[in-house]
Amino acid sequence: SNMLPRVISFGYVGYELSNKKRTATCKTCKKRISDGDATTSNFVRHLKFEEYQMNKRITNEPQQPSISQFLDTRAGQYSMNHPQQKAITNALLRDLIIGCNLPLSIVENKSFRHFLTVVDSKYSPICRRTMTSKIEDLAAEKHLMLKTQLSQTDHVSVTVDIWSDRKMRGFLGITVHWIQKEIERLEVKSKLLAFERFKGSHTGERICEKFEAVCDEYNIKDKLDYIISDNAANMRKAFTVCFPSEQGEEPDDNHHLDDPELWHDLPLEDQETVGASLGKKHRLQCFAHTLQLVVRDGLTETKVASPALSKLSKLSSLLHTSTTLKDVFETEFGERKSIPASVITRWNSTVRQVKAVLQCEHLKLCAVLEKAGHKKLLFTIREWNLLKEMVDILKPFEEATDLTQGEKIVTISAVFPSVLSLNHHLEKLKPQVRFLNGLVSSLQASLNKRFLGIFINPVYLKAAALDPAFSLLWVEHHVLFCRCYLDVFSDLILENDVQTSPALQLSHYLHIADGQNALLFWAMNMHTLPSLFNVATRVLAVPACSAPVERVFSYGGIILRPHRAQMTDRLLASLVFCKCNAE
Repeated sequence: SNMLPRVISFGYVGYELSNKKRTATCKTCKKRISDGDATTSNFVRHLKFEEYQMNKRITNEPQQPSISQFLDTRAGQYSMNHPQQKAITNALLRDLIIGCNLPLSIVENKSFRHFLTVVDSKYSPICRRTMTSKIEDLAAEKHLMLKTQLSQTDHVSVTVDIWSDRKMRGFLGITVHWIQKEIERLEVKSKLLAFERFKGSHTGERICEKFEAVCDEYNIKDKLDYIISDNAANMRKAFTVCFPSEQGEEPDDNHHLDDPELWHDLPLEDQETVGASLGKKHRLQCFAHTLQLVVRDGLTETKVASPALSKLSKLSSLLHTSTTLKDVFETEFGERKSIPASVITRWNSTVRQVKAVLQCEHLKLCAVLEKAGHKKLLFTIREWNLLKEMVDILKPFEEATDLTQGEKIVTISAVFPSVLSLNHHLEKLKPQVRFLNGLVSSLQASLNKRFLGIFINPVYLKAAALDPAFSLLWVEHHVLFCRCYLDVFSDLILENDVQTSPALQLSHYLHIADGQNALLFWAMNMHTLPSLFNVATRVLAVPACSAPVERVFSYGGIILRPHRAQMTDRLLASLVFCKCNAE
């Protein structure tokens, strides 16, 4: 007993040590408590809780209870296997820790434990270590469920990206997407496949190696249709290594085939050859990221807008750092009014910043800036009108980005019509613009250069044609195509199957497609248009951009708030996995 830790000799009997595990029975409640052979935290925590329960009863009751009464009360608590005990613990885990992103330490918080006794006095609170273990069990359970779901589908697409947390630890994120048939209903499924620690340099080969391991784990490599990633060189390289165009080809040779920088330099006679090679490729560029690059190209080359945007950037920064300006600004425009910062990696942030400043009245804003002593930031009438014109030019780019970032809806079908519409919009603006002719020209040049690949990869054309919201309506509205291309579409969509039945199905589909919701339409017509249904559900499941995996990283940032920066990468990965795969 001399070797016994003081806490055990004080509050426990029946001490045993075996397999590096200590166990002892609490003198007060007779409950068997266990801990590691080198720690006593569970024993200390239990005694503190016993003392708290005792004090609560002394405070709440007019007379001090006897020890026997106290033990009777403890005996009336739920066992760990009681349905209500399990239900409350499960709700704490799923709704508070995962759903509301509350820290795990809350389960040991004195006030929270008091709250639990008010909710149900028979509930036995669990410790943080138990909650951590339950999170890992839940992540493993969700992993198995996802594996089962994926074993029942034939075609999937994925989005992939890499993220660094506050502690600069790298994580590889992969989301998986497919259309699931449930009786007479279709649903776009979007799940987190993996959120795993990625150590070391982010080379294409290493990304590919990790990605293939995840595909093997879920048995989806043969089911994989498309990989959507941003335009970073390591991502392009990774998926050319994973899925080279030809067997035995050197993996490095053609990693730039889907590089939009290359397409505008390609001689016409070579495009067909390269197009055939690209058609076999699995990687698609992220539409929203590429569109953001188009806007960035345009703004970078438009020097005339620089002074106004520079003033706007400084104004936005001051509103977040200067209390003097903030007070004067809010007095004039209201407390809820602000101007967001423009972040280079955040899609549409420049347009939103310009729109926010334009919501302020020009003269009032000038008065506010003068009053706060920032005369250098005053916008001239010309600059103000230039900003208005910029919003008119860029607003459709913002709408196209938002349209293709939806979750659990069809997005890829909007890519082809969006690019054609943006080109049409810029063409129409050319004679109308007063200040930003250079921006319109730069945007159009960049749009044509960066998106030439979508005219070569048939998935975009198939998706647009097989979404009844678009069908071939967009073809007739643009000079790029005419109705005589119907035969070409027919071959592409039916993959050269010119049997009578599929060709008739396509003709019938074009006749009845009239702006309906894609999922509802194909659920209703799966039996009447079986050949088209199989192609449609396969291509419409592909996401247009990597927004799903970006959303995963947003959750990671929210979970790992500054005061939780000590969280282990394993726990963070489990929490993100459970959060993103919550039903």
